[in-house]
Amino acid sequence: MRSILILLVSVIPGMIWVYFFYRQDRYEPEPARLIIKAFIYGGIAILPVGVIEFPFADQLTATANPLRLLFLSIVVVGLTEEFFKLAVVYYGFYHSDEFNEVMDGIIYSISAGLGFAVVENLLYTVVFGYQVGVMRAFVTTLVHASFSGIAGYYLGMAKMKAESSIKLITIGLSQAVLLHGIYDFLVVSNLISMWGVILLMIAFYVYLVKLIKEADAISPFKP
Repeated sequence: MRSILILLVSVIPGMIWVYFFYRQDRYEPEPARLIIKAFIYGGIAILPVGVIEFPFADQLTATANPLRLLFLSIVVVGLTEEFFKLAVVYYGFYHSDEFNEVMDGIIYSISAGLGFAVVENLLYTVVFGYQVGVMRAFVTTLVHASFSGIAGYYLGMAKMKAESSIKLITIGLSQAVLLHGIYDFLVVSNLISMWGVILLMIAFYVYLVKLIKEADAISPFKP
């Protein structure tokens, strides 16, 4: 029974979010097999992330120095996680013929981010119980999707504007890293309440929705 609860709490919400965001790709939806592939790649990305973050685990939870915690949150957590989530999209889908509009960068990146979040949530749920998993399923999962989608928007712009691709990818990754790092810093340091976390989640999601609307507006497949 416990195993079933863990799977339900960890996996099902992530899959629902994948379907929800996939439906936002209205004009030229990507093949479902590639979305599933991106989701799986995102889950696999947790392996190198875990190797890099593991030596800093104690410092991320026990350090009393706020500047050090902010640095670790941005550089160790934010940069590592957002880099690998974006990397699997870049190397797995960026050069595909199916990747042919800005929205594709958003959808592939969100799918990878949700795959990463599902595996991460599964690990947290196994260790801390399904009560923690429930909160992470509805907050942390959407937060990961938002960070990845923001970076994915700029990845899509880079594909459409090859002459400035490196600059655009850097801008998108930098935004995701900073937002992720600051979010983790505020949560780990207990500087915000649960309501504050929810408000941040909503703010990130609103920004992502804005980018999705912009991607829709410039879609070459828009009738």
